[in-house]
Formats: sequence, C-alpha cells, structure tokens
Amino acid sequence: MHLTLYTDYTLRVMMYLAVKHIDSSTATIDEIASAYAISRSNITKIVNELAQNGFIETIRGRAGGTRLARSPNEISIGALVRLAEKDFGVVECHAAEAEVNCAIMPTCNLRVALKRAVDAFLRELDKMTLADAIAAPNVAASLLHIRLSENKEVAVPISALARRARASSGSKGYGTKTGRRPKRAGTRKLG
Repeated sequence: MHLTLYTDYTLRVMMYLAVKHIDSSTATIDEIASAYAISRSNITKIVNELAQNGFIETIRGRAGGTRLARSPNEISIGALVRLAEKDFGVVECHAAEAEVNCAIMPTCNLRVALKRAVDAFLRELDKMTLADAIAAPNVAASLLHIRLSENKEVAVPISALARRARASSGSKGYGTKTGRRPKRAGTRKLG
C-alpha cells in the first residue's frame, strides 16, 4: 500500500499546525509552504479541505492564518488519512465501480484478506493522535523554523499509544524486554 503525496502533505500541514498550537498561534499558507518547500497551491487545497471538514480554523485578515480547531491530542492520524486518501483499494477488485477481469473472482479469498489488512492498518493509525506523531515538539519547531515563545517548555504527555507499547513490551523503563537495568560493559559482580 502506498499513500498519496496529497496525504503526506496533509499530515505535514497538520504536524506544522500542531507545533504552532504550542503557542496558540496561527500559521499562514506561505509559512507552511516555505517550511516544507511545497507549492503554495498544494497547501491551499489541503488547508481548504481540512477547514471544510472541521480539523482546522481559518482566520481572515491581516493577523489571519490557520490553526487547529481542537487539541492535537484529540485528532486521530487515522481520521486524517481517511480524509486525504481517496482510494484504499489495494487491488482492482476492491473498487466498487470497477469492472474486474479476473477468472477466479468467485472463489478468491485474497481480496477479503487484503481488505482486513487495510482495515488493520487504519485501526493502528486510529490509535495514534497528532500529538503522538511529533516525538520532540521543540526539535520539530527548530527544524521547521518556528519560533516558540521564550521559555516555552513543551510537556509531552505519555499518550495512550506509548502506554500500550510500554505495557506490551513488559519494560519497566530501562529499555530492555526484561525490565532489568542493563549491565555496564567491562564490569562484573565480585564474590
């Protein structure tokens, strides 16, 4: 499965706005286009679609721009991908209106398995929020040339996704599956 460039750009726009959300500030289409070196017209189309679907707000005027309509913790990556991606058909027979030229269509179970795989993919993305998508907001701000308010420390809450990952690995925070503190190289227990 391959997501379209439009979906990639949609996710980038939302991640940019998530970083700007730290300061509760707006972003212009030109800022976003410049940060990612993407054409202004592509960003404009994406911003319009996101606004029409309630993910972002647009403010007109001199101090205008765009901003998230709700917290990054409340926006699912799965919802964004579903909005941007127009076709999840992995194979020709997934498309409802397609004329399928396949001799084994009446006995094929592969299309059912592929449909389940796509559904599992989207369920996994539903577990991730826009906030989860940005591992280090301060670093992201720096890379995108976004100036945050001075002394603005970003608290990165442990998301439900991260908690589930920790719980399933059995880790107690030491970075190992056993949860034991790793031994230092060159040391051994005496006696």
